[in-house]
Amino acid sequence: MTTQPAASKPSRRLLAFALLILGLEAVTFLAQLDPGLTPFLVVLIPPVAAVVVLAVSGGKGEMRSLFGRLGRWRVDARWYVAAIGIPLVEKLGVDVVGLAVGATTPSRLTDALTASALVVPLVVLVPALLEELGWRGFGVQTAVDSGHSPAWGAAVIGLMFMLAHVPFYLPGQLYEGLPIWPAPIWLLAGSVLLTWIYLRTGSVLLAGLMHAAFNGTVPLTWGLDPAWVWQARAGVLSVIAVVVVLMSGRHWWLSPFRGRAVNEHDRRLRASHHSMVQAHWTDRAI
Repeated sequence: MTTQPAASKPSRRLLAFALLILGLEAVTFLAQLDPGLTPFLVVLIPPVAAVVVLAVSGGKGEMRSLFGRLGRWRVDARWYVAAIGIPLVEKLGVDVVGLAVGATTPSRLTDALTASALVVPLVVLVPALLEELGWRGFGVQTAVDSGHSPAWGAAVIGLMFMLAHVPFYLPGQLYEGLPIWPAPIWLLAGSVLLTWIYLRTGSVLLAGLMHAAFNGTVPLTWGLDPAWVWQARAGVLSVIAVVVVLMSGRHWWLSPFRGRAVNEHDRRLRASHHSMVQAHWTDRAI
């Protein structure tokens, strides 16, 4: 008999993951720590939440599977190009729009690229990998293990992603003074792209590399007003996300379990369902 996988356990895990993240974030910001330290503590919250939830509800096998996805580097070279190239295209797109509307000049863009710009990609790499271990490696994987589509996973984890960034608009924090409305747009668009590359490769490493590239290429926009960049990024990143979704076709909207027989053994080994998701996406349009 054809059945759908029982989703209650993964769904409870996802809820626990969300509540733990929001609770830990609340404690972190209420503690009123040094604003320069807070972002580095916040990036630890998603992986810590993922490990805690798995430690309570899972087993050693699922924990090994989670960290195994972090070390999965043997993927086609085109995914490394995509992980770095898409953020690069996004920032260059913002620059081109800025030049077109007179918001900057070529000399301002080049003069802003000081030696410190070379350090930024190195500083953001480890935090990005840690975040993606939680957001995509646990969050999105749990969503698809629950029988949901990649679109559902990207939206729900994207919502958590947005809520986790809201406190950075508080006085003295990282986003103080920047317009609020673009953040939900580019954070959701970013969630779409990070979910896409994670499910296409099964690699937290590649998702982390893309996340790091989004942050590490920011110096390319230093020659523009930060508030203007904040708004332009929302537009450019949304266009890229829409293109990727359209090229992914109907598979973006379908559960990886749709039309598949799932027996009791499969349900007991839900941690291995990632291979099913991979089969669902392999050789689809990039």
